[in-house]
Amino acid sequence: MKRIFPLVGIVTVFALFAAGCASAPPKRGAAQPPAAAPSARPFVFEGAGENESLLRAMNGAKMDAVRKAVVEMIGAAQEQANRAKLTEVLYNTANPNAYVDNAAMQTLRTDKIGEKFVYEIRIPVNRQAVENTLRAHGILGAPTAAATARAAAEGAVRAETAPPAATAAPAATLEIEEPAKYEEATAEDRNFLRRYIDNLTYMVYFNEESGEDPFLMKAAVGMANSSLISGGRSAVDYNEVEKLKRDQKLVYEEEVGQEMSIIQWIAQKLNADVYIEIDAVTEGESQGGNHYGSAKINLKMFESSTGNLLGAVPYSSPRTFSKASQFDAKSNALQSTLFKAMPIAVDQSKSLLARSFERGIRYELVIQRTTDARLMTRFRSRLRSRVQDLQVVSQSPDQTKYAVFIFGRLEDLEEIIYDVGDSIPGLEGMEQVLMRGKSITFTSGL
Repeated sequence: MKRIFPLVGIVTVFALFAAGCASAPPKRGAAQPPAAAPSARPFVFEGAGENESLLRAMNGAKMDAVRKAVVEMIGAAQEQANRAKLTEVLYNTANPNAYVDNAAMQTLRTDKIGEKFVYEIRIPVNRQAVENTLRAHGILGAPTAAATARAAAEGAVRAETAPPAATAAPAATLEIEEPAKYEEATAEDRNFLRRYIDNLTYMVYFNEESGEDPFLMKAAVGMANSSLISGGRSAVDYNEVEKLKRDQKLVYEEEVGQEMSIIQWIAQKLNADVYIEIDAVTEGESQGGNHYGSAKINLKMFESSTGNLLGAVPYSSPRTFSKASQFDAKSNALQSTLFKAMPIAVDQSKSLLARSFERGIRYELVIQRTTDARLMTRFRSRLRSRVQDLQVVSQSPDQTKYAVFIFGRLEDLEEIIYDVGDSIPGLEGMEQVLMRGKSITFTSGL
């Protein structure tokens, strides 16, 4: 520390000296230095949205942040004067993510008041994208030298502050995730996706490592399923989950081992699109003949086909009262909390799956006995022309795995595989040997 203080003092004195020099008036006749580029500060704004749909509330919050950015860029009076045009060309966009940095979004509040969700965020706004839209519609003039200098300064700041090991990675990731990179879905594809998302099947189970009373946790699963069913959702029966877990543990170990959790495997077996894990902590106390309880829960939602985390919903209950017992009071607290949290979990799952399915539903295709690499290359080429996207996951003489994206169900993919196989000499003998969840396995017939 003794070595640091003198250095800080020197830096401080130097900074004050430099500031004094910068503020001193230039001598008459002396050459004027070029104007310094405007300081590049983070272009970050808070936004709030409210809607009966969680996704629309989130998008509303993003565009509220964009609106505040517009006010800063052109002034409140100009923004108000152009409000009608701005609403048409910017605020009502179907793709708010084009104007914000979604990866850096901070959620400040998620709540449900009555029938409406309230979503509050802090998020960086893409100044360049907003400026381009404003100029394209005559709301903002041509870029000035100051604006150009500011953009350069902001770019330099981003380059300097980016983590050294990941300087190029974020840009590459954003390009891959940009919806415009994929072929635009047709109206028929969008209708299919909307129906698919609206008819997801959910499986609920509890965190087995939780220290909570097992009877309460099992009751919580029943409460969550009741909430799903009352909301018109499809839910897997808890008894079916327990039966598979008890009777087919050996089958699970033989099929996948440690590749996935047994709960994910069961979710695939029972054709659940999303599985939700409940973790809960309850507290209770008794005073005379009165019993009180409270509950804190955390719901984690996972996509069954990949095991990817879709989101988490924490929620706490108010204190509840019961004349019967502490257990009853805690059970009431758990029920009231779950009935408030489950709709949020469902809405969040739907919105995130809708984004991940923008280029089609992802299925895993496994072809066994792929000894002829050239033949499989022809198969892959023809299959790619029939689906939205196709990626090779792994390839060996024993088997090849693909990730296939289509706007269709697994049986639709099965029909496509047969059509493609029949069109390639040598693969006419392809046969389906297994269908489970979002995975289908064929033998090549070689």
